Amino acid sequence: MEVHPPHQPIHSWRDFFIHLITITIGLLIALSLEGLVEVVHHHNLVQEARADLRSEMTSNHSRVAGNLAELRADEKRIAANIKVLRAVQGGTKLTGKNEVVYSFSWSSLGNSAWKTAATSGALVYLNFEIERDLADVYAMQDDIVSANALRLQRDHSLAGAPMGIQDDIAKAPKEALQLCLQRSADLLMDLQAMEQLLVELDQQYTQELAKL
Repeated sequence: MEVHPPHQPIHSWRDFFIHLITITIGLLIALSLEGLVEVVHHHNLVQEARADLRSEMTSNHSRVAGNLAELRADEKRIAANIKVLRAVQGGTKLTGKNEVVYSFSWSSLGNSAWKTAATSGALVYLNFEIERDLADVYAMQDDIVSANALRLQRDHSLAGAPMGIQDDIAKAPKEALQLCLQRSADLLMDLQAMEQLLVELDQQYTQELAKL
């Protein structure tokens, strides 16, 4: 914004005040236009952030549904493993294909829209309550649920390791059976706890999607 001196010399107070009023009106118009541009920019920034967050949470909502299905199937698989291990430990002769299976499937949950909204400054112009609730949702998603998913993946490997080196679990040493059984029982409890976390996170997605 530039203010230029008058092109003609000022000869009276009348000329001075006319020039002053002209400058003032010009400044007010310039400031109003600048403010309008900022308002439009902020509006567009917020609308884009809302659309991106809505798309990301909708995708995460779908992924959570898939993860829940995988998690519940895994709980049944681990429970079946425990049943087999207890039978072997008790000396029961098993028939058919007796094996323990440890596998973990997980679809990662996205957070790029949230990070972009934070770095672009769009969150500043969102409703404070919405911003706070979104922060809580993504904190739970990233710091609790996703972090637990990594730990569960590691724990599956640890639980299955004692039996993974056995050619025949029916001939596995008692110590290996007990270790595998204990780790499997702990893993099952962790999977059940994770299921509750996922259900809670999914409910939060639904609530926040209704606000965006």
